[in-house]
Amino acid sequence: MKLSKKAITALSFTLGASLFISTAFADTLLGSGYDRLKGSAKNTAAQMEKGLNNYTIDTLLTLKGNDQILFQTTTSKKIDTTKQASEETTVTQDSEGKSSSNYSYSDKKQSVWKNGVDNKYYVTEYPDDAARGSRSVFTNPFNEKGAPEIEKIVDAVVGGLKDYVQVEERPDGGKAYSGSLSEAQVPAVVNAVSSYGIQQLIRDQSRMEKNAKMTDIESDIFVKKVVGTAVENKAGILENVTGNILLSGKDKNGAQHDLTINVVVKLSGVGNTKITLPDLKGASVETVNQSGGLTSKYVGTYKNNIIMEKDGKLVKIGERTFEITSVENGKVAGKYYETVKPGFEANYPDKYNFNFEYNSSSTKSLSTFTYKNAKGEQENGQVHENGPGKIYVDLNTEIINNNSYRSSNRPNFDGQFSRVFEE
Repeated sequence: MKLSKKAITALSFTLGASLFISTAFADTLLGSGYDRLKGSAKNTAAQMEKGLNNYTIDTLLTLKGNDQILFQTTTSKKIDTTKQASEETTVTQDSEGKSSSNYSYSDKKQSVWKNGVDNKYYVTEYPDDAARGSRSVFTNPFNEKGAPEIEKIVDAVVGGLKDYVQVEERPDGGKAYSGSLSEAQVPAVVNAVSSYGIQQLIRDQSRMEKNAKMTDIESDIFVKKVVGTAVENKAGILENVTGNILLSGKDKNGAQHDLTINVVVKLSGVGNTKITLPDLKGASVETVNQSGGLTSKYVGTYKNNIIMEKDGKLVKIGERTFEITSVENGKVAGKYYETVKPGFEANYPDKYNFNFEYNSSSTKSLSTFTYKNAKGEQENGQVHENGPGKIYVDLNTEIINNNSYRSSNRPNFDGQFSRVFEE
């Protein structure tokens, strides 16, 4: 199942910024240092999935505009691969200094989720036949479908940057990596992607946070500097990774502004991380059906953009709309449709438009709905809650058994939808 595990503001902002800074940091680490670091990253990911019995991952992501904090999120996630359990706490600060928090716990038999808005615990209990014990609490990203192809593309795009990393042997047998890029060394393709990405992030954050004090840069956006470090222990495990990106751009009046993205990731507590089920005695608790986790509060309209590449640029050619019209007595109903801008019909010819209805069942691990695609063929789909204000939709799914499925989405399909709130 595809999941994004972050709250609405933190989700859209953190994911985009994390992807952005990860790409830029990877660009700096080429040559022999790059190969060694990539090998260490792969080994670390493999051990986190199978090998390290338990551990803690702490992340800090900060966005600053002209030295003022616009957004900051801190996440601490504990993982126990032996017990198939995890526990996560996230604290987010907006541009006005207001903080919000989210908490989640999950094991083989249940999951617990709580946000700081309604101060309520949402609890889902799973039946014995839900095959929760066969799931992985951490999935190695290098084993994901398409990962080798993405790795080759990144290597090819930044293949000319060979000597901008230093590798130092540490006295304890580990290694320390460091790399940097100046404005003149940043590839043009990175600037192009960065320009689109940062503008999208600013728009999303401004829409989600009504009084956001965002730096509204919209033109001549480029990366001025990238700095990254990583520390590897003697066992070949990355324990600390940091990255800093300095961008610059102009607002609609031509004024120059700087944006700084900083990320810190630490791996600690290997072998001595303890995960504890929260004490729910006396707390406000709501039981959520495990098949999708949707309750009546998710009734509403959700949208995302249909985006394609044209003439070397990313262009919005339409919108996807997913409406949840009712959630009552375990029955979920709604409709889905796609609209395409005039002139782009040939680029997106097979628009989907259907109604759906399904019954959530506490005796099954998967609940799906059926629909007919643009050619009149019947397919299966799924919808899952994805944090406050977000859902994730899978279309054209193939049910493998009662507990698993695979999805073959169309090109350019985006399954993450954001709620449209009325002002």
